[in-house]
Amino acid sequence: MLGKLIKYDLKSAAKIFFLLHVIYLLICLVARFFYMDRLRFEEPVEPLVFSLILFVTLMTLLISALSIFTWMQVAFRFYRNLFSKEGYLSWTLPVSAPQHLWSKIISGYILMAADLLILSAGVLLLVTGDNVTSAYSMIADELENELGFSLGSFVCLLFITCLINCLCTVIMLYFSILVGQLFPSHRVLGAIAAYFITSFVVQILTMLLMLVFGFFPGYRGYSSAYGLDYTIRLLYMSLILMLIVTAIQYIAAHYIIKRKINLI
Repeated sequence: MLGKLIKYDLKSAAKIFFLLHVIYLLICLVARFFYMDRLRFEEPVEPLVFSLILFVTLMTLLISALSIFTWMQVAFRFYRNLFSKEGYLSWTLPVSAPQHLWSKIISGYILMAADLLILSAGVLLLVTGDNVTSAYSMIADELENELGFSLGSFVCLLFITCLINCLCTVIMLYFSILVGQLFPSHRVLGAIAAYFITSFVVQILTMLLMLVFGFFPGYRGYSSAYGLDYTIRLLYMSLILMLIVTAIQYIAAHYIIKRKINLI
């Protein structure tokens, strides 16, 4: 039954999800052949930099819009399927509350991870032209010496971190929506408030840990180390904190959906 719930969720979200992401890939393909492949890095610096800044800004806005859409789609599907009129039907199925939660976590993570993979594929499509790779090869050694690690290593590390963060984001969304259901009224506003309060608390904890472990310049214990070692330490700390917070949120979400849900 769990598999059927996951399949239903993915099927419901697939049409609009893939339509928008196919459009994104087509935009990247067009941009690759009509802009990126025509770049000449030996041209005057100022016009080149201006056009690149404009292009990167537009692509960043597009990628951000798609990410936000997927985020909202995951949240909307969870709320609509369990706490709207559709929710009354969902709760009549021979499925336990934790199974409902797990089906949403798995389907939500699949959508978030697919979004990340497709967005990454689009970026990869943009930057793998011969002119771009040739230009990068001229500064690759110098960049690696300065940073202490290769760009490929950094991208792989960042990608893995983002994949893990997808799961954390899904559980945080569901936790916030479930907290909102504890309010006697204005449950959507309660969910939004829970999300932003949780995000704020996580940011404060992150800053405190960075201060304690010496990641801020100007404070006692700060290390001037940079490059791969510094980046790995920072990412490890962020991941550990994210996983701890996510575990707490999952336990709370499991308890709420099992013991406290009231659709009235």
